[in-house]
Amino acid sequence: MNAQLLDQARAAYRAGDFSAAAQMFSAAKSADEVFGEADHLRGNSLMRLGMFSDAASAYSAALNDAAYGKRGALLTNRGKALSAAGDFAGAANSFTEAVTDSSYATPYKAYMGLGNALLKLDNPTDAGVAFRSAAIDAANPAPAAALSSLGDCFLLIGRPEDAAESYRTALDFVGPKDDPRAINASLGTAYAAANRPSDAIDAFQRATADGIYQLTADQQTALSGAQDTLSAQRSMSTEVSSTGAFQAGVDPLDPLGQSGSFIPDPSDTGFFTLSESEMIQQDKKEMKVRRRHRHTGLKVFLVIVLLLLLAAGGLAFAYTRGYGYPTQQDVLTGLFDAVTNGTETDSFLASGLNEDSKAIIAASIPDGATPTIEGLDRSMTESTATVSVELSKGGTAQYEVTFVREGLGWAVANVALDFDSVSDDSAADASDEPASSDEGSEAQAEDASTSDADGSNQRDSDVNADEGSAE
Repeated sequence: MNAQLLDQARAAYRAGDFSAAAQMFSAAKSADEVFGEADHLRGNSLMRLGMFSDAASAYSAALNDAAYGKRGALLTNRGKALSAAGDFAGAANSFTEAVTDSSYATPYKAYMGLGNALLKLDNPTDAGVAFRSAAIDAANPAPAAALSSLGDCFLLIGRPEDAAESYRTALDFVGPKDDPRAINASLGTAYAAANRPSDAIDAFQRATADGIYQLTADQQTALSGAQDTLSAQRSMSTEVSSTGAFQAGVDPLDPLGQSGSFIPDPSDTGFFTLSESEMIQQDKKEMKVRRRHRHTGLKVFLVIVLLLLLAAGGLAFAYTRGYGYPTQQDVLTGLFDAVTNGTETDSFLASGLNEDSKAIIAASIPDGATPTIEGLDRSMTESTATVSVELSKGGTAQYEVTFVREGLGWAVANVALDFDSVSDDSAADASDEPASSDEGSEAQAEDASTSDADGSNQRDSDVNADEGSAE
């Protein structure tokens, strides 16, 4: 094993130069030498480059190193690579084997991959079982995707009511990485299939309300069918005789009988018996009464008090919903700029962190990088953000950043590389990158360490390769 070349490969991997990393990981050891970490990270690099078959072979080589461990993660990664390469049967076998590893910390990832592979093999029943297992896995922080996929399976096997229930539950668990518009559109399709046209139309309207989401052809057909069905039902409920006249006893101007007595009755009010002079005198008396009861000053005071209460309530509501000043984006940008400029970073970091944890966070931030928050899960005291970072040498990296409340604003408590948010159509994605965390945080179970030359302090990297993407 060439230790110097291995360190260079790790550095290239952290910098996002996956082509160089893959070559150096391969050159760092001989062809017959067993070294799990090198093959693991070489597989991740090849996934980023879209070389899925080669990535699957690299993960298989890493599995030969029994001392390295991480069997569940490696099998999951290999399954994703095989799926991206079009070998769905091989992928299903790899995912199935992954969930048998009792030490695997995140089996929901294998279940998600298994469900998607089984759908490609036209087996929605077993795919639904896999998605359900992913949804109920206690380690799954965002089960909405699994629940939505479970709803798709229910639709495919002709159980629209169960599909609707799955989609409704998915909406209850929507996170920053989920699209509620797409889930609402699927819910509308399920309602239409269940012959619930009114509910279907409402769901489709929620999906398209902001003008961003566009219905698919099948969803548009389901919407049109629901509208036609609802129109036919309303036509049948209209009570009209064969001659077109309304039924006897029904007011044609108020067929529902809800208008009430809007016209004054002379026998009760005397409205029609008043003379012109009497009406003028009566109007003057009513005007005096209105002046006495106007209380303009009191009303102004009450309006001011009400506005102050509303402002205070709005600020309190914003505080409980995770808003503050400085904002999470301001703090994150300040931290990255401080690292780049070599200035102090303590003002941007949580006060509860010790000096070692602060140093680890600062060391994990690349120089000259620009962070942008793409998704933010807020609460009153803690927020978790999905951050896209533009690297100074080109390319981007995904981070997961944890913020804690400091006074009215926010401070950074943890910064970790995160490749789990890559879209399904990105074939060159990898997951579970080496992460930095504050003291006491557990390392990810699916990435190999890139911090020590001797391979210690290993971390997990789990790669989503389903249909050409990596987690």
